[in-house]
Amino acid sequence: MLSEHVADIFHRHIDASMRCIEATTDSITEAAETMVGCMLQEGKVFCCGDASNALQAHYLASNLLNRFQYERPALPAINLASDAITIGGITGDAAYGETYSRQILALGQPGDIAFVCYQGNGSAAVVKAVQAAHEREMTVIALCNSEGNEANALLTTHDIEICIPHDNRARITELHILAINCLCELIDLQLFGAEA
Repeated sequence: MLSEHVADIFHRHIDASMRCIEATTDSITEAAETMVGCMLQEGKVFCCGDASNALQAHYLASNLLNRFQYERPALPAINLASDAITIGGITGDAAYGETYSRQILALGQPGDIAFVCYQGNGSAAVVKAVQAAHEREMTVIALCNSEGNEANALLTTHDIEICIPHDNRARITELHILAINCLCELIDLQLFGAEA
């Protein structure tokens, strides 16, 4: 019985993936091209996310800084959720909502990218990160699952929204990782001409 449930989970993942192909292909491609353009201009990618989505942002930053599928030079990415002391200081003196925005305002430059990953409405930290990125004249790439919420409403025509058309938390997380894998592979392909 449990094995049948496992098979059903795999089938639900496949169904969700198939529904995402048409909905996300263009935005993933545009995001990868924008990230490469940023890096070629010596810009940086600042990665952050709310709650468990910070793990996906961390995964992207790690793949860029280290390697994705093969050895290549490190790429300029910063995981804004990785420094526990800085985050503790910001939340102790200000509020959790300023965790990422204060770092972006201090370190971000025009032409850099803020990659934000969230589900639902997005936390106060994500909303303020988007606002801070715009203040610093940065492009925002939002990996999300719904439209019409507070964080998405802040996006401009210069930003990119990769919106997963699903409302199940597990499927969204799986497809966020797939979208990040696509980004990493497309970035490596454009910069180094390598294919998996």
